[in-house]
Amino acid sequence: MRLRRFVTRPATAISLALCATALAACATRTVSEQVFDEDHVTIKLRGETRGATPVDRGYAHPATISPTRLSNILSRIDVRGVGDGGDERQPAIDSHALYTIGRGLSKALSEADPSQEVVVLAIRKHKRFGVFDRDYLTRFIAYVKGEQLYIHMSRADWELGRGKHDRIPEPRRGKHPQEFRIIPSRGMAQVDTQSVAVDWRGKLFETASRSQVTPDGKVVRRTILLESAPARSPVAEAEEPIPAGLSATALRRLADLEEQRARGQVSESEYQLRRREILDAP
Repeated sequence: MRLRRFVTRPATAISLALCATALAACATRTVSEQVFDEDHVTIKLRGETRGATPVDRGYAHPATISPTRLSNILSRIDVRGVGDGGDERQPAIDSHALYTIGRGLSKALSEADPSQEVVVLAIRKHKRFGVFDRDYLTRFIAYVKGEQLYIHMSRADWELGRGKHDRIPEPRRGKHPQEFRIIPSRGMAQVDTQSVAVDWRGKLFETASRSQVTPDGKVVRRTILLESAPARSPVAEAEEPIPAGLSATALRRLADLEEQRARGQVSESEYQLRRREILDAP
C-alpha cells in the first residue's frame, strides 16, 4: 500500500502539469505593439492570441486610407458633455493634432492584420500665460470592417491629473469611462453613444471642416485647412515667453486666442499673426 502511494504521486504531478500546460496553450491573451509615437500622439496595434495563434476578428486589414482623408473624417466628429463646456457642442479632437493622428492612423491600418485593432492616444498640452499647465487626453479605437471605418471614442479632451499618465486603463469597445456623446456628421452612422461607423470612401471626406453654432442656435460647418508642418514643440514655444507688464486686457485677449486655437477656430498662421498684434500693441 505504501509503495502504491509512492508511485502514484509523481504520476499525479505529471498529470497536473500537463493539464496546466494545456490550459495555458488554450488561454487568450492580449498582445500589443507600438507603431507610431510623435508629437504627443502614440498609436499601437492590439490583438489577442490563443496559444500562439492570433484570434481573427474579421477586420478588413491591412487597409489603405490616406492620412488626409482620415484627418478629414476625424475633423467631422463632434461631442457633447466634455469638460467645462457642459452640453456645448465641440470637436472631438483638437485641430492641431488632426494631421498627426491621421498620419499615424493611416500607418497603423496599413500594417494591421485581421486580428488587430488600432488604439490611439493623443495628449493636448494646454498653455496659459506662457506656461504649459494642463494635459488633456483623447483616446479611441479604430478598425475597418466590411466597407466601413469604425471609431470608438473612450476619452475626449479629458483632463489628466498629475502623475496619472501611466495609470489610464486601456480603452475597450462598449466601455464608457467618460460621460459624453458623439454627434456624427453626414456619412457616419451612430453605433452607440460614443461610436460611429464611417463610409470613409465618401466624397464628403475630401475636405476637413469644423462645426460652429451660430447665435440663433443653427449648426453650420466651415472648411478648415490642415497644416502638415511639424507641430510646435513645448521647447520652441517656451523660447518666446509673454513679456512682463502686459495689461490685464492683453492677457485676456491672449487667453481667448489660445482657446480659439484649441477649438480649431483659427488657423496656425492666423493665430501667430493675432498673437503678435496683441504683444506689439501699445
